[in-house]
Amino acid sequence: MATRTEYMEYQLKILGKSSFLKLTLFVILISYFYNVAVFNYSITGNNELRLYDFVGMVVLYQFYQHRLVLLWFINQKKYLYYLWTFIRWSMFMMIFTFFISYLNERLTWILRTTLFMYHFLIFYFSFVFFLILMRRGKVLKQFVYLFIIMVIIAAMVVLLQHFGVIPYLWSDLDRKAYGGFLSGILGPNKIVLGMVMYISLVTFIGVFIQKELRINKLMLLAGILFAVIALGLSGSRTSYVGLLVFLVYFFFRSTGKFIYMSVMLGAGFLIVSMYNSEIFTMIENVINGRVFSKISDPSLITQGNVDQLYEDLGSGRKNLSLMYIDYLLTNVYVVPFGSGFNNFILVGNSAHNIYLTLINEVGLVGLFFYVRWLTSYFSLEFTHFKQLGIVLKGLVLATMVTLLFGEQLYVYRPVFAILGVFLFATAILLSPRYYKKT
Repeated sequence: MATRTEYMEYQLKILGKSSFLKLTLFVILISYFYNVAVFNYSITGNNELRLYDFVGMVVLYQFYQHRLVLLWFINQKKYLYYLWTFIRWSMFMMIFTFFISYLNERLTWILRTTLFMYHFLIFYFSFVFFLILMRRGKVLKQFVYLFIIMVIIAAMVVLLQHFGVIPYLWSDLDRKAYGGFLSGILGPNKIVLGMVMYISLVTFIGVFIQKELRINKLMLLAGILFAVIALGLSGSRTSYVGLLVFLVYFFFRSTGKFIYMSVMLGAGFLIVSMYNSEIFTMIENVINGRVFSKISDPSLITQGNVDQLYEDLGSGRKNLSLMYIDYLLTNVYVVPFGSGFNNFILVGNSAHNIYLTLINEVGLVGLFFYVRWLTSYFSLEFTHFKQLGIVLKGLVLATMVTLLFGEQLYVYRPVFAILGVFLFATAILLSPRYYKKT
């Protein structure tokens, strides 16, 4: 007679072979990269529904159908269980958001908050399904190849925009709000293009150096090169910081592989420059315009004056953080439990710092759940896929640093599906720990 564990594992194996579920997740992955609206409606003025809003209903239905085995699976993995705990706490804190929205006559905020939680559930449930499907090696390869293709397509759109072939794809409202920066199909905010390419680049590096996965090296190298180019063109200083932190970590944890990847990338960029050197000129102009021209005194870099550099490059984030700290100290009752998921009505803005934002919205309790989820990745052992483990932990560490400057791993509208991409990327790096040849 089969034990409960054996029965659940058998059900997971059957679910992992579902062609319909795999097709659904293929579309979900595509939707993370195609954020242009597929449907427009008007409640607060300029509202849009994206591809994952529609496909997400299928994901939620699939989760409901298989909820018993999936909830069992979630409870077996700390990184899944801890994030699920945070989501459930956030769902509970929505009660306070709805109440405050009602008192302040901001009823549309209730709809907005509900939509954001819907997105959170889509990204999380898809993450769970990705982990189940990619326990089969051949399925993991299929998703990696689609991932590479989507990165190349997204990067090509940005390149063609810079060459004047493809026009700006977002609304006039977005153009005014974000300065009309060319960011392709990923989102009008620079952070979306930058973070998606940074996450993709790091993931491709991990897969590239873990030779046992046997993913086509030329395709991976193409994905890496296009991700680097698009990241350079993104103008996202936060993403640049993330990549820098990751590279430092990678250098110290795996120096030989770092040198190997540097040589491979150097050769790749040499080939690209022989084909079209204008690309690197564009990247240089973007980086100069977004970074070096913003620094009031170049000697600040050699002096290591982090405070003044943050003032120059932070786009007002320092003042926002100080405002939030002052608000929280003045309203100490908010600190333990928060004022409600997605509720910054009383403050006026998000903090552009996930840690301060979470204290305001879901309190120190919610912040603890959130940080516990991220740090749980560091305790994972990679006996047979050590390079994937190094890259995964470097990715998480670097991303945690970037969260000091934004809410990338959250569900606000300006960040679109970055959280979904991050969870998918970690699923790729995690799945070989359960690798099964079938």
